[in-house]
Amino acid sequence: MKRIRRLGVALGTTSLVLGTITVGATSIAQTALAASKFHACVVTDTGGINDKSFNHSAWTGAQQAHAMNSNITINYLSSTSSTDYAPNIQTFENEGCNLIVTVGFLMDAATAAAANANPNQKFAIVDDAPVTKSKNVLALQYDTNQAAFLGGYLDAATSKKGVVATYGGMNFPSVAMYMSGFVAGVRYYDKVNKAKVKVLGFKPGKGACTLSNCPGTGSFVGNFTDQTAGKTLTTGFFSQGADIVFPVAGSVGLGSVAAAKQAGAGHYVTWVDSNGCVSDPTDCKYYNATVAKGVTASVKAAILAGAAGTFKGGTYYGTLKNGGTALEINSAKLTPALKKTLASLTTGIESGKISVNPNNYPATPA
Repeated sequence: MKRIRRLGVALGTTSLVLGTITVGATSIAQTALAASKFHACVVTDTGGINDKSFNHSAWTGAQQAHAMNSNITINYLSSTSSTDYAPNIQTFENEGCNLIVTVGFLMDAATAAAANANPNQKFAIVDDAPVTKSKNVLALQYDTNQAAFLGGYLDAATSKKGVVATYGGMNFPSVAMYMSGFVAGVRYYDKVNKAKVKVLGFKPGKGACTLSNCPGTGSFVGNFTDQTAGKTLTTGFFSQGADIVFPVAGSVGLGSVAAAKQAGAGHYVTWVDSNGCVSDPTDCKYYNATVAKGVTASVKAAILAGAAGTFKGGTYYGTLKNGGTALEINSAKLTPALKKTLASLTTGIESGKISVNPNNYPATPA
């Protein structure tokens, strides 16, 4: 299971819209090569740099920016708890970092406070849009419910038991958005195929899911580090008949992989954020797919823009259409018919003809 197919536009190969500007990677590198050293610094959320998820993805983006432009120097500090956020940011400010990238919505308050206290400091934050008076903060946000819809449809189509599940790290909009889209994809599959695939772990609330508010209740671990809890929760889903589980919980999801290995043949995990078969190749056979978030490419582009002197605050929204989110699936498991269907669904979502709101489709009784 080594060949991975990306459904959606590839992110980072040509250009990326940041705020109100379009950043071309090649032209940036050429411009910045003549510039002085540019220091980019990443503050991770809990879970560490090797979480095989969003922290790892952000650091990879920094590494790729450095590889493209040797004038860019990079560094990171890992946060072991929320009390590390502000001190880590302050450390990098004291070191003269030109751009500080904070990873995760839990760093909202610390990032906003630092930006307000030092409005000349450039920041980019993954998965959040902090309220700040500074104009030097770039919010990197992603409509992941679009790709999660495809993941839900895929899991419903490939489930042998007719039961799939999802759970989250913490009930924040950017987490629930994945889960909401996943449920929508399963419900859509049931509707068009007259099937009855059940979803465990999340019940969407009334109203549309947005990056500021995504209503719903379900299974949440309460953090992004407790792999034991992830394994226990996943084992419970397997005991209820699920054969594919979608953890939206950073490194907690590695506990789901351990549960799938323990449960044996026929049990899989759909991974989140960065391609599971790339970040964890030894366990590739347990990944049904990855609902990817374009963290790596957006962080890389932000750093390259900073080095080129074209960085601007604002908001970047990653979608299926611009490659900010995508479904990455093992091509060996993708039948021609399912491949064609997923491509059609992608086009429909991009055009707005297919809704990713789960409330627009009937729910299969649990």
